[in-house]
Amino acid sequence: MTGHGHDWLRTADPAMVELRDPLAQRAVRIVRPDEDELSGDFLVELETLVFQWEDTTTQAAADAYLALRGAADRIDILRGLSWLCALWAVVCETRLGKSADNIIRDLDYRGGRRVITSADQARRWENRTHRVRLGALAALTEDPRAVASYRVACTEPVGIAAELIVHTLVHLDGFSQDMQRHDLEARGLAAGVMAHTEAGTGPRGRLCFRPAHAL
Repeated sequence: MTGHGHDWLRTADPAMVELRDPLAQRAVRIVRPDEDELSGDFLVELETLVFQWEDTTTQAAADAYLALRGAADRIDILRGLSWLCALWAVVCETRLGKSADNIIRDLDYRGGRRVITSADQARRWENRTHRVRLGALAALTEDPRAVASYRVACTEPVGIAAELIVHTLVHLDGFSQDMQRHDLEARGLAAGVMAHTEAGTGPRGRLCFRPAHAL
């Protein structure tokens, strides 16, 4: 058992792991992404970045990392952060029984980083939040229409990707805190998936995430 209160169970598919929640008596199967889409090392790197950015004592280093990324890198970062958000959602589904897609659709942030003093700022916040949800749903479902819509959301208007990365990090900060309230630890989940799976050698035949099921 890990510090997350979960058991990791390898499956017949080396690229798939079953994450079991003994408390809720539910489990979810997670498939490692293709290495040429989102490499395991990159996802673990982004997981480290998320918690580095959340911490005010290390946020400057995280911001420096992001400042060095070019336009193409920013799209990959957004896709990786969306995958992390989807991972957290399916882990929450095993504990709470609420579907991962509805967890994502209800995703919001009400903490101190949310500063809205005008109707224009409120519209801007909701627009960016809609894009964060869209990215997580695209990662969760891999629906081609959602994936295509999210790519547009990351690139239009020009230059939005850098701003959207920060907005996504804000929401992941709030999401990780929400998980802690349910005695769930987000930190280390991506690393756990990579540690208990092997990179596939060909095109992935299954979705990364599927609904939780009873044990």
